[in-house]
Amino acid sequence: MIQFYPTPRSLAEKAFAKFKSHNFLRVLEPSAGRGDLLAPLLDKFTHRYSSQGTDRIDCIELDLDNQAILRSKGVNVVDTDFLEFSGAGMFSHIIMNPPWKDGADHLVKAFDLLVDGELVAILNAETIRNPHTAKRKLICNWIEEHGSVEFLSEAFLDPDTLRKTTADVALIWLQKKVDIKQNFTHGLEVEHVSEIDYTEKNSIALKQNTISNAVAVFNAAVRSLKSAEVAREEADYYARLLGRPLNELHKTTPDGEVIAIQERFNKGYDDLKKRAWTNVLHSTEFNKYLSSKAYQRLVTDFEQIAKLSFTESNVRGFLIGLVNSQGDMNMQMLLDCFDEITKYRPDNRAYYKGWKSNEKHRELAYRVKMTRFIIPVRNSYGLGPSWEDLKKLQDFDKAFAMLDGKAQCNYGLHDLFNALPDDLKRSQRMTTDYFDVRWYRQAGTVHFYPRNRAIIDRLNRMVGRQRQWLPNENNAAPGAFWEHYEKAETITNAMILPTVRWGHPSDEQIEAAHTKACVDAGLDVNTFFALSNSNPNQLAA
Repeated sequence: MIQFYPTPRSLAEKAFAKFKSHNFLRVLEPSAGRGDLLAPLLDKFTHRYSSQGTDRIDCIELDLDNQAILRSKGVNVVDTDFLEFSGAGMFSHIIMNPPWKDGADHLVKAFDLLVDGELVAILNAETIRNPHTAKRKLICNWIEEHGSVEFLSEAFLDPDTLRKTTADVALIWLQKKVDIKQNFTHGLEVEHVSEIDYTEKNSIALKQNTISNAVAVFNAAVRSLKSAEVAREEADYYARLLGRPLNELHKTTPDGEVIAIQERFNKGYDDLKKRAWTNVLHSTEFNKYLSSKAYQRLVTDFEQIAKLSFTESNVRGFLIGLVNSQGDMNMQMLLDCFDEITKYRPDNRAYYKGWKSNEKHRELAYRVKMTRFIIPVRNSYGLGPSWEDLKKLQDFDKAFAMLDGKAQCNYGLHDLFNALPDDLKRSQRMTTDYFDVRWYRQAGTVHFYPRNRAIIDRLNRMVGRQRQWLPNENNAAPGAFWEHYEKAETITNAMILPTVRWGHPSDEQIEAAHTKACVDAGLDVNTFFALSNSNPNQLAA
């Protein structure tokens, strides 16, 4: 059903009064009806220009009878459906009273078309007062940034109104100025909203307008590349007709010297595509939330993604995949951090028998020590830690901030070692958000003293569950298991490991030393595993 509410003359005059510029170079009325909203401008053109100037007005109207009326008034009827309109006119003014049920759609499309000019729209006031969709929210943002709104009551109850309604009206004015620095991409800053309301799920997602702009810039670059290669081909063609320069007359032309236009274009196209995809990845700022190893894995996988066509649907699919896998990548960052600390075994590990329902698959598990652990951080050429070591320290900051429920550290290891204060150089104990540290430059090691044991415990338990060393539910294991787990550091400190000439003791030697330390402490490492195959009711602690 067509919504046709002719604009009262009084409301039309209020609408035109909103324009700051009266230099009507080119005007668009996207839902023109019979021209009621245009009446003040038509009168102005008729009286001042003797009916000249109405050819500056472009109208879009669906009803054929109304189209005839508009043409009789001297305006241009350029299309029938505004939402499908793709004209390339550059309008100085857009004035509109669109169907209220689709008012937001029409206004977004109109502001998108506007390059440098003003827009006045008459919408149902509820469109602004109740911004429950993405497009309505977008319009409200535009009003704040680019214009104003005035609410009118009984605007369609004036005596000159053909169809009356009690609904309040929002009279919206917007202005857009072209940025001369972006004259090749004018209009790209406008947000194109999809049918599905956009919700930013987290900080790594990109807004819809960012995606649209990136694809638009890419397409423009491809068009320019194609034009350049065609022009080059044409120039080479005429150059060949002219012949060779004098100093090259005696040269012979080897086969394949002339590179085909397709080859040149495809090389440039692949480069543009890689640039565009890389820009999307960097725009997500994923490196802020991933460890260096996790980020490198993402970059490796990204090589395959970058082979896809650079379209909005493919970009959205890639970003949705990132959002959906963020939990897995966060877990991988914790695993990387845990492994970086514990790989210098056995110094940094507290051992315990891992939880498995099948006794044959039990393995010696371990956790990060609560009291202190040591990792190598060498002094690179007397200038401080190497870039690799600084990245490793930054990874610790990211992981522990995430475990603490924070986006980032206020003062982390990376900050401390990057600043390199004199006290740190002198092996004095220094403090960061999550650690007290001592750097022994000559030995090339840093001693870490965790300041918050709860965060270390959180890391140990999350990694333990991920690697199936711990049960997913605490009550799935008997109290004897958790007693053994809690005493892991005490038992580890009591372990007597054999001296080896190179490297570290073997896994078998470590497990034998651990079992002996458990027995010496009076802990039966087999009892609670035997319970795991029994009635679940027996597992209560």
